[in-house]
Amino acid sequence: MKKQINMWSKSILLLFSVCMLATANVAAQTNNAGVLKVSNSTFNLLKEVKELSAGRASIYLTITTHQDLAWCNSIEKCKIDRDTLWLTPFIKRLRESPSFQMDIEQSSIVKEYINRHPDEKDTLLNYMKEGRILVGAAFTQVYEDMYSGESLARQFYFGKKWLKDNFNNYNPTVYYNSDVPGRSLQMPQLMAKAGVDGMFFSRFERGLYNWFSPDGSFVTAYSPGHYIDFYNILAEDDTAALASMAEEVVYWLKNYNNKASAQKVIPAVLNYEFMWGQKPVQNLYPFINFWNNVSTVENENGERLPVTLPRFHFATFDKFIKNIKESSTIPGIIGERPNEWIYIHGPSHHWALSASREADVLLPAAEKFWSSDKMIDNTISYPKEQFLQAWESKIYPDHGWGGKDGQSTDDTFLAKFEEAKEKGGNLLNEAIQKIASQINTNTARGIPVVVFNSLSWDRTDPVTIPLGSIPGSHSSVGVYNSEGKLLPSQISDVVLDKNGYIDKGKITFIAGLVPSVGYDTYYLRPMDKVEPGKRMSFDKEFDNRFYHISFGKGGIEKLIDKSSGKEVLKSNGLTAGEIFTLKSEGTGAGEFDAIQQPTMVDFDKTGNYDTEWSVIEDGPIYTTFKYRQPIRNAVVEEFIKVYNTIKRIDFNIALKNWDGTLYREYRLALPLNITNSRVSYEVPYGVVNIGEDELRKPAGQIYQTLPEKIHPRSLENWMSASGKGFGVTMSSSVAAFDFMDVTGIAPNSTLLQPILLASRKSCHSEGNEYLQTGDHYYSFSLTTHAPGWDNGFQFGRQANETLEAVVDPVRTNGAKLTEKGSFVSVNKKNVIITAMKQAEDGDGIILRFFEIEGKDTDVEFRFKKSLKKAYKTNLIEEVSSEIPVTENYLKFSVKHNSIETIRVYW
Repeated sequence: MKKQINMWSKSILLLFSVCMLATANVAAQTNNAGVLKVSNSTFNLLKEVKELSAGRASIYLTITTHQDLAWCNSIEKCKIDRDTLWLTPFIKRLRESPSFQMDIEQSSIVKEYINRHPDEKDTLLNYMKEGRILVGAAFTQVYEDMYSGESLARQFYFGKKWLKDNFNNYNPTVYYNSDVPGRSLQMPQLMAKAGVDGMFFSRFERGLYNWFSPDGSFVTAYSPGHYIDFYNILAEDDTAALASMAEEVVYWLKNYNNKASAQKVIPAVLNYEFMWGQKPVQNLYPFINFWNNVSTVENENGERLPVTLPRFHFATFDKFIKNIKESSTIPGIIGERPNEWIYIHGPSHHWALSASREADVLLPAAEKFWSSDKMIDNTISYPKEQFLQAWESKIYPDHGWGGKDGQSTDDTFLAKFEEAKEKGGNLLNEAIQKIASQINTNTARGIPVVVFNSLSWDRTDPVTIPLGSIPGSHSSVGVYNSEGKLLPSQISDVVLDKNGYIDKGKITFIAGLVPSVGYDTYYLRPMDKVEPGKRMSFDKEFDNRFYHISFGKGGIEKLIDKSSGKEVLKSNGLTAGEIFTLKSEGTGAGEFDAIQQPTMVDFDKTGNYDTEWSVIEDGPIYTTFKYRQPIRNAVVEEFIKVYNTIKRIDFNIALKNWDGTLYREYRLALPLNITNSRVSYEVPYGVVNIGEDELRKPAGQIYQTLPEKIHPRSLENWMSASGKGFGVTMSSSVAAFDFMDVTGIAPNSTLLQPILLASRKSCHSEGNEYLQTGDHYYSFSLTTHAPGWDNGFQFGRQANETLEAVVDPVRTNGAKLTEKGSFVSVNKKNVIITAMKQAEDGDGIILRFFEIEGKDTDVEFRFKKSLKKAYKTNLIEEVSSEIPVTENYLKFSVKHNSIETIRVYW
């Protein structure tokens, strides 16, 4: 490492000291008449440059370094390198050279630098104000498919908003995501609504694009092809580099810059990494001077041509975006670009992504109920700093998993997600405890249980309460609603004390129509001991009011929906819930042109063995079936819970004793009796219908797979398939699933496959293996419905965002809340509230929501408290226009697929 630092220190000095040598370098390649000899092909290129530029073109040179948070080394060592090898020398260069300008890809780099050098904050501010430093508008460069919508939105809170608040209203308008070959469907809209109009990305066909989201908003995006491309030009000798750069100029003058009156601009972005060879970086100034001083060229035939080439000028990237938009007609593209590096996060880092996905649920839920607390009592102190810390941890991990010293990086990312999850859970629990204490419960009816719903529609779902939290001595307990009606319930895992009373256990009941972002109150009362219900002998067949189920080897063999009479499954090769394992050789990320697919080498599945099913719980609420089966390199314990009063089946999987063998993968099978199905899945703030909502053409550069054919995919909460007169929705605790049958053993069916785990490795030559040795736990919930994902998406979110319960809250004096209530609701199913939080400046409450079904919709929001006023804002809460309010509601017209943010006051 020391040798590398010394090399880099010399490289930086060389980069800024070679200007005077460049003119001599040019002279050495010309004859006595100052004529540069070139090949015929280069001569023709330069002639074309001259004709196209007509003396009215400039090359905008942007300099930055591409920065994963780590990957080149550990996070802390990379912080040191960013300081000593890049920012400090570049700031010195800014002082010494008034023409020099530079870009910093993301705000986290600025934050860590001023933590190391507080005295340099004003220096950075001055150069930002002068337009000589650009900072990207996001906090980090993430896998956009790795996070929920709210986590992506907060990238611009900790990016653009933090920069505006801390650097005298500095307004970044560019989003850098240099490396990742993937783009989430709604990311252009998030950028546009944060006031970001330019994007630098790569691993995409060279060019400029207006990249649209489904609502019609867009961002102007530039790809050089690969971000290494200009670096590669500098790696060539001067005449070869001259030809390569001339080809770039011709490309940009021919395909863009078509508006006659505008100044013509050509991009050149030196976006390099510390670990690359440094000769090309050292060649920057010699090559610029060489290029800028070429005046006459001579071809192999002795023909001479005087040329005035477009000159290089330092520029921050936003200047290029501004000028190219003025000079060019820019083509539009729209659609999801599925992530080619999907294996690096969810499958290869299951524990970390599980914590991340839970935090994605807990933090917005906590914000909603703390905001609800503010409706009850506007004097309470909202825990702003705790939320800031939790959200910063939640969105800190970027795309730099693994790499050199990668285990330390991965451990840090896991710790950040675990911290966000823990803080989110604590904040949520504190908020609902406060609300529950304000409810005017009636203890004469029993022990109060307040059930909370953080979603924006009324919902019916199971609630499970630990019996150890119930005060008093009881042989059994019953659940009553607030009207005194005894509800069906089921007690399980009971441990009795020496007197025969319940010491530990759980009770489950179904809470019906719990209000939107609200609560309902139930009561527990002692009962005579109730014997558990008994069922006739289990012979692999089961019936309830919703389904007829046949259990087979490894999973469910038949599933008949009684309401439609449809056979849901086609289990001729795999059964529903069956676990299978494949060889999964590959890296998480890397320079491959398509996702490295698993193979059938050493294939195994739980259905290869005689499955010993048992019924372990049976009652009015649910019946649970279990088996345990060793398969290759692990043991599977599977619990299938069939609910008897709601249309739901849970698959809870434990992958135990996983031995960490490299290059193995585990999947769950859901073979559906549908051919030519419409498969859909949830993405941040939207839905992708496979074959419809992706980019229409291959991304280009090295990526030639049609986007609709890319698999596996990333999902937020659920996947769905429809056809043959029915639909199926399955929620998922994991981040990736496949829809193409890589086994070849489940023909003529739609095979949905959540990916549980993949033991791949880092693509860094010194990188770590992603073995994940140990026990892993997963949960999936399934329902059937009429065709169309719109009939199942609420179920898919509900299964992952469970109802929360407070048992026996301490009621405050003067508690006035009714036993059932909603703090905010929306009257249309297709508009979903994703955030309700205190405004960042403490002034008012922020509500964020989006339209999911692609319909222009007039909606009405109702609040528990009367409104004084409301305003429409952008994504980062800057007010744009006032919205009329009437008492406790407001009306709003939501454009199809739109993400909207408003600020309300009461």
